[in-house]
Amino acid sequence: MPSYSDDGIAERSEHRDRLLQIVSSVADSLWEGADASEDSRVLVPESIRILRESGLIKALAPVDVGGFQVDPVTEMELIAAVTAIDGATGWMFWALAGSTARAASMLPEDAVTEVFGNGQFPLIAYDERPYDNVIRIRDGLAEINGTWRFGTGVSCADWVVAIAHAETSSTGTPLIAAIVPTRHVEIIDSWNASGLSGTGTVGYRIDGLVVPELHTWPYPPSMPVRGGAHFISRRAAIKHLGFALGLARSSLEWFTDHVIGRQRTAVVSASLFADLARARLDLDAAYALGLSEVSTIWIEAVRTSHVTDQSYLRLRAVARRVTEIAMDVCALAARYGDASMLARQNPLQRNLRDITAAAAHAEVSAVVLDEFGTELIKQGGEER
Repeated sequence: MPSYSDDGIAERSEHRDRLLQIVSSVADSLWEGADASEDSRVLVPESIRILRESGLIKALAPVDVGGFQVDPVTEMELIAAVTAIDGATGWMFWALAGSTARAASMLPEDAVTEVFGNGQFPLIAYDERPYDNVIRIRDGLAEINGTWRFGTGVSCADWVVAIAHAETSSTGTPLIAAIVPTRHVEIIDSWNASGLSGTGTVGYRIDGLVVPELHTWPYPPSMPVRGGAHFISRRAAIKHLGFALGLARSSLEWFTDHVIGRQRTAVVSASLFADLARARLDLDAAYALGLSEVSTIWIEAVRTSHVTDQSYLRLRAVARRVTEIAMDVCALAARYGDASMLARQNPLQRNLRDITAAAAHAEVSAVVLDEFGTELIKQGGEER
């Protein structure tokens, strides 16, 4: 059970400080790849190599497979730190580290030995939606057919998880997941977005591939096979929190530097300073809220081996609200920018495009606040 301080904030993983130091040590190298990643619409190989060889990609994975299995609060901090370097790099970090960790928590023993037993820590990617895809199991074998639309990191991964309907694609059919080597997967070059361009969130297709049934499992599993409380509930909202906080921090720093430089050559609008102050205070409040909420849900997970739907809805609502605050912070560039920000790869412009794309993700869409508000009314305003 995690211990926590008098203010209710859970204590961090023993690996926290070292991992954050690693992020600082590779920041310049990751930044150097940002422009090329946006141009190529996928994170450049050198950035993937750095994330892998530095050990950062192991941060979230279960100890059983060689990961650091950090607590969710440290997870949020790490994602924020990497995202503050570059948005697409931060998104790819949480997507690959998160997908690899989640897959490791679910894999059957026979599969985990093959995937994690070859000496190199693998990268695993997947789209968790089943769409109309099908996995048919016969005589100990599983045949996979389908197309998945949003496979962030698939083109960089060693393994891909296919999530599909069992036997038939009719509504309500139980879902099955299977893990397959990426070399058997067709990558669909479908990603050409204005925001998060460098993430390479491509589609992928599998046609008639047959794998051992031992490499499949019911999805989602009722309980994690490894990792315990770290994986008893979804953690996507935590990742969105870290991403929004990191991108907003980056924008605030870049914008402050821009204003300092601009003061030397031009008159600066008086309203800018008040808006800058509001942005800083709003971001500080957002960070405190995120820290408190993730700590609370982590303590609930460890104490009860469960996270209620209401608790996770609140976490998603917090992630959405923090994303909105991040959008406001990033929008300072649009409100007070000048011609120097017209370049596509200006970091302030890129951050604004990246946070706009992130805000469209279903996990933190505007609908989440509608759902949370409805829940508050149901509970008479006393949700917690």
